Amino acid sequence: MAATSKQLDPSTLKAFENAAAGHDGVLSDPSGELIIKPCTGTEAEFYQQTLQDYPDFAALMPAFMGILQLGAPAQAADITAVNEFVENNQAQKDKQLHGSKIATESAIVLENLEHGFSKPNVLDLKLGARLYADGTAPEKAERLDKVASETTTGSLNFRIAGMKVWNGQSFDTYDKFYGRKFNADNVKDGFATFFSGLTTGLRKDEAAELLETIEAEVAKARNALERLESRMYSASILIVYEGDTAALENLMGGVPKTPRLQETAPTLGEVQQSEDEEEAEDEDEPPMAYQIKMIDFAHATWTPGHGKDENVIMGLKNIEKQMDLLITRLTG
Repeated sequence: MAATSKQLDPSTLKAFENAAAGHDGVLSDPSGELIIKPCTGTEAEFYQQTLQDYPDFAALMPAFMGILQLGAPAQAADITAVNEFVENNQAQKDKQLHGSKIATESAIVLENLEHGFSKPNVLDLKLGARLYADGTAPEKAERLDKVASETTTGSLNFRIAGMKVWNGQSFDTYDKFYGRKFNADNVKDGFATFFSGLTTGLRKDEAAELLETIEAEVAKARNALERLESRMYSASILIVYEGDTAALENLMGGVPKTPRLQETAPTLGEVQQSEDEEEAEDEDEPPMAYQIKMIDFAHATWTPGHGKDENVIMGLKNIEKQMDLLITRLTG
């Protein structure tokens, strides 16, 4: 599917209040399809380089639309420069944004991974035992090392950075301090809380199927990183699933048509479908039951010749183990 034109009017942007974790200052467009995230030049460059040089990994990230200059109302023409609305991974692979320049170190425009869900349950898992790159100020490195030593960041190479869970009436929100209380032995309780809606809204076999599918998506990200050379300090993997039990039951009640349901292996090098085939599938695509994407690349770089990122890969492996525990408890 070709990209369509979508212009942003800065006067209509609003605060994005649905994030499970992250920094303040994130904005959303009126439709809720896009988020505008203040960023460093490094993160903007990482998105552009990944889109151009690592398109298979770009499919594991939120769709990247471009760069947006904020805080300059006198230059409204510049703000509408983000006019390529990338709607799917094929458009990314076609390098629709190839050659686009970073006009400012202000904001990146991304797809909102919560859009399209009725009640999105969101889990942000911060990856890596080391959360800072070389050259970080000593006092900041010391602070991050202390957090790592006292949390599952140090023991499991990941920690729960935040989450929100629909309880049937409202969202229960769990901030970064919630995730810091867990250790390697009891972090499974945090996963159980996040996925509790599955056991109330689905049959056991349906819940197990969705958990296995989510685990396969985490494995796909790990498999990709095992084939590439990068360093991604303080990156996260974001897990979203439908929290509305009626909507979820409807989605899982027949043959699930969720994204990439049967993919349990890396997709690097796979033959891509034609645009016509993808368009035909997209027309019949039901609401999504889940989304899993890698996010937060302020301290991420591609590092050819320096080997794979064991710091992040180990975190993903341990997340897969937590998913295995959930599935075993559900089906055992």
